[in-house]
Amino acid sequence: MPSPQPAAVGRQTELEAIAGFLTREPAGHPSTLILEGEAGIGKTTLWRAGLVLAAERPYRVLIARPTPAESEMPFAALNDLLGEALPEVRQSLPGPQLRALEVALLLAEAEALPTSPHGVAAAVLSTLR
Repeated sequence: MPSPQPAAVGRQTELEAIAGFLTREPAGHPSTLILEGEAGIGKTTLWRAGLVLAAERPYRVLIARPTPAESEMPFAALNDLLGEALPEVRQSLPGPQLRALEVALLLAEAEALPTSPHGVAAAVLSTLR
């Protein structure tokens, strides 16, 4: 897990907001915390600090940070995001979803038909659930 470097000096209010977000009870549906602002104001530092805070709690932290070149490639970030989680959920995925995800992650050969983006999307959603 990345450590918050450099330290988030003078960002106590933002760090408390992130910690508050991570400690509140889930409302039964996904939630999103958005860090926004001008370039260079420390969003990455706060994001890294948030990752450390999330890892200290009972959260499963999934991260995908594709390079600019990878961002143009279909499914490139999926291995970062789901690669470690796949062994844990493999048995719970329906066969077509598992196959689509394995092909997208380059863990299995594609058969005659190309991988369905819909199948991959369904598999990602099932894995995240």
